[in-house]
Amino acid sequence: MAAGNLQVTRPDRLRASVLSRAALWLRHAPEKMGLISSAPKPGFFDQYPRFYSSSVVGATPERLNERYRALISSNEQLIREKTILDLAAHDGRWSFAALKAGARHVTGIEVRSHLVESAIAAAREYGIGAERYQFIAGDVFDQIALLQTNSIDTVFCFGFFYHTPHHMLLLSKIARLNPKHLILDTAIDPSTTDCIVRLTKEGVDRDANSLVGQPGDPLYALVGTPSRNALETMLTSFGWSLSYYDWHRAGIGNWRDLRDYRDGSRVSIVATRR
Repeated sequence: MAAGNLQVTRPDRLRASVLSRAALWLRHAPEKMGLISSAPKPGFFDQYPRFYSSSVVGATPERLNERYRALISSNEQLIREKTILDLAAHDGRWSFAALKAGARHVTGIEVRSHLVESAIAAAREYGIGAERYQFIAGDVFDQIALLQTNSIDTVFCFGFFYHTPHHMLLLSKIARLNPKHLILDTAIDPSTTDCIVRLTKEGVDRDANSLVGQPGDPLYALVGTPSRNALETMLTSFGWSLSYYDWHRAGIGNWRDLRDYRDGSRVSIVATRR
């Protein structure tokens, strides 16, 4: 063997190969064993980052993008070429998502005027024609009563159902419109199998909460969170059949911003009229 040259014997080559494979396995072992999540796939709202800052309510990329997959992407057949009503439209995030999914027209109702302005600004910034949407500043219960029967194909009720105690009144006003589908995303009370609605109060000063206070306590709104049985009983009483989105089969690796869905305290439902 010439001086300065190094020859590797067959056992040494085998040992080096084994060590290399072991190092590769160890580098990826935490991910494979589920100890850490792999890099998240780009989501819908990553293309439209305005919605990460137009509101502080549930605006993390992981939460918004996974909710998009659950509520919009998995229901495109109920949205494309349909007229949509978006109740408590907030900053217009779901109205916008519906329009990008091919909705013919979206009407959004939102009680906070600054959020209505934000929704309109987002639609303009991202090139949505003004003829395809309408955002109305006003109370959901007042404004939905002004819409014509048979003018809406699909209703969005995302994050509003548990910010009111008037669930049956809301469902009756939705039923009057005669939509074919209701896509509902709501908190529920998972602590009981009884058919109940748990009443609580929430401050009206947060954009995430109801804005309508009580006559005896105007700084707080009375709201009701239904149990699963209560939710199903109310919906089926209006002739809706229900299909739940299975969050546990959605391939979610990091539940940090989605714990309510993981733990069953929030559900996503497609309701279809018989």
